[in-house]
Amino acid sequence: LKHIVQPTNMRCLTPHDEKEKGSFLAANLYARSVFGEDALVNVSVEKKDDNDGKLAGYIRIRSKTQGIALSLGDRITSVQRGLPKSHGTVNINLLA
Repeated sequence: LKHIVQPTNMRCLTPHDEKEKGSFLAANLYARSVFGEDALVNVSVEKKDDNDGKLAGYIRIRSKTQGIALSLGDRITSVQRGLPKSHGTVNINLLA
């Protein structure tokens, strides 16, 4: 979760205890652009046991305008590409 929140300057709306371990994570994130546009990001990630611990999941970006959704999607994609391939993939859906 920190891997997405920090580089995108988003705020996590879902209470999350880092000490808690599990194979599934779901969280809601919030961002506001410098132009006052709001975006809600839904993160759903699962650590696969049968797939050598790779991650799989979805990130949904919801906003009233397409601009912030595309910008956040590009930023999240660039952060995701910075990881080694062994970490798995997360699909991004843009809903504006």
